[in-house]
Amino acid sequence: MAYEIHIERFPLNEDGEPTPIPLDDWKAALSATEGVRLCPPGDNTITNPKTGEVISIPRRDGDAEVYFSDERAWRPVFRWFEGAAHVNAIFEPGDSSHPVWVAAVALASRLRAVIRGDEGEVYDLQTGEVIDA
Repeated sequence: MAYEIHIERFPLNEDGEPTPIPLDDWKAALSATEGVRLCPPGDNTITNPKTGEVISIPRRDGDAEVYFSDERAWRPVFRWFEGAAHVNAIFEPGDSSHPVWVAAVALASRLRAVIRGDEGEVYDLQTGEVIDA
């Protein structure tokens, strides 16, 4: 299973769940952040290069893309679900050269949110170091 990071708001409720981020707040943060935007409507299709199989993944309202300047391409990255954004961590937290980390930090900062890992650890937005587990 892939490791994910999540953009979430504190405080946690009595069940340990984060405070939901309103979808309108998420969309406003996306529109104010360079290098990230809402995904266009429709399905995200991916082709397996080994088998040629085409996989179609439906998009949700709030899913977002990040611009990868080295590829000159927009790629779907953030999945919006239940008041938080989720992304596969295909980078080291704190890697300021990776466009997904840069976008995640900018969005979390705008939303007064945190970046948490799958085990509940919270990452420092400047260094990527774990500051709370």
